[in-house]
Amino acid sequence: MNLDVLELAGDDAVVNEVLHQHAPGFAARGFDFKEVTLEGSQELGRFPVFHFLNEQTAMGIDLSFCAAVRGLNGGFNVLIIKPVNKKLDVEDYLKEHGREALTRFFTYRAPSTNLRNFADEFLQMFVGLLDRDLKPILEGKTFEETPIDWMGYK
Repeated sequence: MNLDVLELAGDDAVVNEVLHQHAPGFAARGFDFKEVTLEGSQELGRFPVFHFLNEQTAMGIDLSFCAAVRGLNGGFNVLIIKPVNKKLDVEDYLKEHGREALTRFFTYRAPSTNLRNFADEFLQMFVGLLDRDLKPILEGKTFEETPIDWMGYK
């Protein structure tokens, strides 16, 4: 489902707007915005996933946003996807490499957080990571799959 055709509402619309403002930063690093899809389910909730693709390397970045609801925190999750279906969860990667301080940018608590500012600060931090911590991965020099916590479901 391409959400450039559909209207996003509420928090999702705010994040969509801020993300599109940062799309040139992704493009400058070889990742073009391709589409937005809705993931999840009606029962558990739907959330947008913003898909970026580097045409030269076929590597992708999937950036998903979950709004804070029912007293739960909201925030971003980012996967870097290698063409052979290997996935790196950026937040887990930062934790594993002693960069836990940066993980605070991934999560927010409503209603005390200005969502537009939160999304902008997150995206500024993330685009910076593309030039630093994640650069060797994006250049294909290295890749680390992050372990998936199946929470007992595997």
